[in-house]
Amino acid sequence: EESAAGFRMAPHLIPSYIPVRVVEKILFVGEAVRIFQRRNVTVVDSSTAVPLLTKTAADSHLNAGQVKFNAVFSQLERQPLFQLREFEGAVDDIRDHVAKHLWKLLVEESNLVRHLNTIKDFFLLGRGELFQVFVDLSSPFMWLPPSPTTQHDVNAMFKLAMTKVGIGNEEVTSLFRLDVAVPKQGKGAQIPPSGGGTWGQLKMSYDVCWPLHTLFPAVILDKYNSLFQFLLSVRRAQVSLQQSWALLMQHKAQYGSAGLAFLWQLRTHMGFLVDNLQYYVQVDVLETQFSQLLVRIRDTQDFETVKRAHEQFVTTLQSQLFLLLPPVLRVLSDILDSCGTFSEILRLHLPCLPPEQRTRVERIAKDFGRQSSLLLKILSSVKNHHSAPHLVQLLLRMDYNKYFSRTHTSLLSPAPALS
Repeated sequence: EESAAGFRMAPHLIPSYIPVRVVEKILFVGEAVRIFQRRNVTVVDSSTAVPLLTKTAADSHLNAGQVKFNAVFSQLERQPLFQLREFEGAVDDIRDHVAKHLWKLLVEESNLVRHLNTIKDFFLLGRGELFQVFVDLSSPFMWLPPSPTTQHDVNAMFKLAMTKVGIGNEEVTSLFRLDVAVPKQGKGAQIPPSGGGTWGQLKMSYDVCWPLHTLFPAVILDKYNSLFQFLLSVRRAQVSLQQSWALLMQHKAQYGSAGLAFLWQLRTHMGFLVDNLQYYVQVDVLETQFSQLLVRIRDTQDFETVKRAHEQFVTTLQSQLFLLLPPVLRVLSDILDSCGTFSEILRLHLPCLPPEQRTRVERIAKDFGRQSSLLLKILSSVKNHHSAPHLVQLLLRMDYNKYFSRTHTSLLSPAPALS
């Protein structure tokens, strides 16, 4: 049966003497053949504008080996009794043949590795300088709740950021855009958290080119978006703390180090944690897993192996970035929100913090201390569990010199007067 989402098995139509595993292989072959039968589609190398796949190439994929397999099934058809082993063997041969050609279509002719690198640059923030500039440009209005014009403004800033960092390839930039979910008005409307503004409503859209849709269905793109939102929150916290350092340095000569000592201390503690979290994310998770994915793609010529490797890659990223561990993710989100709120207070109110803002900073410091302590306790509780080695790795990055173990309690103490 064929549905809007593609082909699926109809159990009531499957003969009882044919196992489901064989039907799944036949289903795969049918879906692959439909891909090859796509007409009037040309895959273009964006760097050279040279067609990579034409109708002739697609026909050659479809027809290669057809005579051989027709002869095999004709021989099976003439046998007086149905031979399941021989039938399944013939299906396996067709499946292997099609999978190899589908691998060639995706990996070689459609240049899958280049597309994966592009996905990494945008969804996984591989082009760190791009999002550094984007956060700098868009921060002033992104703390506000989204409006009907926010999406246009966000994409204008995103395109400007791409221009500033030298990303001018139209074939690449046209594939990506940022979407903002505007909250409904009236009764039942959901208002985003006051601390998150538009940032929490931001998603990345990707126009998937044929035939890469076989590797990037909607469910995979949704997972990439969850990764994008988390990685962007870490990047935003890091950028905002860097901006806070610059603000404190700017006012150091006027007020002296002593007058801003508590702010300096809090920013230093936050920066230490976020910088080590970012290092864990980039080095221990993203680069390591992406390198392993490329190795698995290089070492096979089977489409389904590539597809499974890609799905496993995305799921592993979700796991090692704690998207599948709500307690850890919740604590990390609270910590990153505290960093962002603290930096926003400094941006808006330095050099002279009003009394109510001083109180807010003191409350943020206490919350950050509790959140950091809770995170360390969660990570330490699984330190000897082999089932979650990535948690141990993050603990090593955050507390390699026992800095937080010794100092997080100092953040809970009352803050000195802020001058």
